[in-house]
Amino acid sequence: MSIIPRIFLTLSFFLLFINGSALGFILYNERFNTLFGYGFFIFTCLVGAVFASIAEEPGSTKRFYCRYCFYGNLFVIVFPLYFHWVADSVFPVVIETLL
Repeated sequence: MSIIPRIFLTLSFFLLFINGSALGFILYNERFNTLFGYGFFIFTCLVGAVFASIAEEPGSTKRFYCRYCFYGNLFVIVFPLYFHWVADSVFPVVIETLL
């Protein structure tokens, strides 16, 4: 694997780490408000998937890592829906039972 695909794979993994740990989602929403925060979060996830698809070389030994970063970045896109579902359904019930 040459140096350029390694750089793309490293960038894809970095974006997967930031967005997958919810740090990116929180920072984007705080910095850009709700609408642009969602848009920027989804954009960075898709950029990570594109970087992983660029890094994949046929017959390479790093194919597993390229696929992992590609599907991981695509899967992370649904995290905001999960966060809002928890915030709307679980937390109000917990607060009502505690009060």
